Amino acid sequence: MADRDLGDTLDNIEAIPDKRMRLFGMRFSIAQLGLAMGVLSSVLGSLYAGFLMYQKVEAVANLDLGEYQQAMDIMDAKVSGMAEKVEEAVEYSRDIKNGLRDDILGIEKQVDRVEDTVRGMEDDVRVMIDDAEARFENKREQLRTSQSADMKALEERLNSKLQRALDNPLAD
Repeated sequence: MADRDLGDTLDNIEAIPDKRMRLFGMRFSIAQLGLAMGVLSSVLGSLYAGFLMYQKVEAVANLDLGEYQQAMDIMDAKVSGMAEKVEEAVEYSRDIKNGLRDDILGIEKQVDRVEDTVRGMEDDVRVMIDDAEARFENKREQLRTSQSADMKALEERLNSKLQRALDNPLAD
C-alpha cells in the first residue's frame, strides 16, 4: 500500500461511472431523488399538520358558548345556593348558641335560688336542732329532779315503813 499514491486513488474515484435513473421521462441522479423525496415528505408533513390545526380551529369555532355560559350560570347558582345554606346554618348555630346561653343563665338562677333555699333550710334545721337539744336537756334535768324527788319520797316511805316495822314488829 505504500507503493500507491493518493493521486492515483483520486483518479480511480473519478472513474466511477455516473449512475442516473430515468423517471417520468427525465434523468435523475440518486442524490437528486433523495433530495426530492426529502422536500416532498416535508411538504406532505406540513400539509398534514396544517390539516390537523384546521380541524382543531374548527372544533373551537364550533363550540356552543351559550351552553358553556349556561353551565357557568348553573354553577354560580349552586355556589350561591350553597352560600345561602351556609349562611342559614350559621344563623341556626347562632340561634342554638343564644338559646343555650339563655338556658344556662336560667339554670344558674335556679341553682342560686336552690342554694339560698338550702342555706335557709340549713339555718332553720340548726335552730330546730339547738331548740331540741335545749328541750332534751331541760327534760333530762326535769327527769333527774323528778327521779331524785321520787327516790327521796320512796326512801322516806321505806324508812317510815321500816321504822314502823322496827317499832312495832307484831303490827303487820
